[in-house]
Amino acid sequence: MIEKLYRIHIAYIFGAGILVTAFLFNSLLKYADEGNLMLVILMGLAIGIVALVITKVVAYQRYFQQFEDE
Repeated sequence: MIEKLYRIHIAYIFGAGILVTAFLFNSLLKYADEGNLMLVILMGLAIGIVALVITKVVAYQRYFQQFEDE
């Protein structure tokens, strides 16, 4: 399953990442208005995890493409 993620075009990964991050950021602002500190912290962590996953996928794609070209 994870190998399929490495073969997806980078534009789709960035697009999905932007949509997920925008949703999480919108939720973060909503919970901040309500004054719910715990959910604001969790949303911030979720945004960080999404960014980390996108970075790892892009790095692994470049790594695997290096071997496919040879």
